[in-house]
Formats: sequence, C-alpha cells, structure tokens
Amino acid sequence: MNKFHFLSLICLVLGIAFLFFGFLSGDVEAGIFFIIPYISGSGLFGFFGFICIIASIFIFLFGLTNFIQNDIYATKDLNIKPRKKTSIKGGGVVLIGPIPIVFGSSWKIALISIILAIILIIISFFSFRA
Repeated sequence: MNKFHFLSLICLVLGIAFLFFGFLSGDVEAGIFFIIPYISGSGLFGFFGFICIIASIFIFLFGLTNFIQNDIYATKDLNIKPRKKTSIKGGGVVLIGPIPIVFGSSWKIALISIILAIILIIISFFSFRA
C-alpha cells in the first residue's frame, strides 16, 4: 500500500463519517429507487462527505497510476526483455431498442459487427412478434 492509497482510505473514511453525521442531523437521505441505492444531501455534512469520497477515488486512481509507472521503471532497471508486440482486434454491437451502435478496431471487424447486428435485429423481430 503506497502513501496515495493510504490517503485515499483516510478520505473515504472521512467522507463516510461526514455522510453518517449528515444522516443523523437530517441533512442526508438514503433510499432505493427500483434496485439502485441512492444518497442525496443538502448542507455542509453532505457536501463535505461527497467531496471527500470523490477526492478519495481520484487519489486512489492517481496512486494506482503512480504504482504502475514505478513498476515499469523498476522492470527497466532489471534488464527484462520486453514481450513481443501483438495486435488485438475487436468490436461489438450495442442494441438500444431497435437502434444498433456498432464499433470496431478496423473496418473489417466493424462490417462483421454490422452483419451480426442485422441478424440480431431480425431474430429479435421474429421472436418478439405478437
């Protein structure tokens, strides 16, 4: 655990404490909307609680990138041979209702994804027809 992760943990605990005190004072409310929990607040306890939790996330991510960067520099000092470069191609389809969103790392993959999207739309049209 590096110093950034420790600082992130302190900010997270501090943010939870602020939200807890806000909940006790009535400034912060919690509930469930369908299956998604939510927390809403007004006042200083809610504000500082949310700021501390968001700061802890950013500090944790900064510490993670700092850790990875130090790890890369440490492996360069050990004269470890780098791996061979490989290329990975990928793509996908996101269907939001009848509207397909197609993405791919090359035109060939995107074309295959478009064909798959059309097949998925036809299958869903015939299977859900009333």
